[in-house]
Amino acid sequence: MSQAVSPAFQITMPSDGRYLHLVRAVVDGAARRIGFSAEDLHTIALAVTEAVTNVIRHVYDNATDQRIDLTLHPSSRTLRLEITDYGTYVDPATIASRPLEDVRPGGLGVHLIKSTMDEVAYQRNEHGGTTLTLVKSPKSEKDPT
Repeated sequence: MSQAVSPAFQITMPSDGRYLHLVRAVVDGAARRIGFSAEDLHTIALAVTEAVTNVIRHVYDNATDQRIDLTLHPSSRTLRLEITDYGTYVDPATIASRPLEDVRPGGLGVHLIKSTMDEVAYQRNEHGGTTLTLVKSPKSEKDPT
C-alpha cells in the first residue's frame, strides 16, 4: 500500500551536471511514495537524467549557469514531471535519436526517454523555451507489461 503523496512542488537547478544526483534523489523519493517498483525507479531515474542532460548539452551548450526547473506532480497512481528550460524552443519534430542500428556511444537519450515513460510531450513554454512533460504510472501486479 502506498503512502500519502505530497502536492506538486518545484525545484530550480543550475544547468550543471554536478547537481543531477540531487534531481534523481528528489524524483526517486516522490516515485517511491507512489509505490513504483525498483525497476521503474531505475528507468525513471534514467529518463530524468537523460532529459536534464539533453537540456544542459543541447539547449545551453554545456553552460553551467543557466536555469532548469523541475516540477513534480505526484498523485496516488501517477508521477508527472515537467522539465522547463529558458533557452530557445525546440520543435519536437527535430528531436530524434539516431537509428538503433548505428551502434556507437551516445545519441540514444530520446529513445530511452520515449521507451521508458508512459507519456512524453514537448511544448513551448511562456519563457520561449521548451517544457518536457514525462508521465509514468506504476505497473499493476496483474499487468506485467
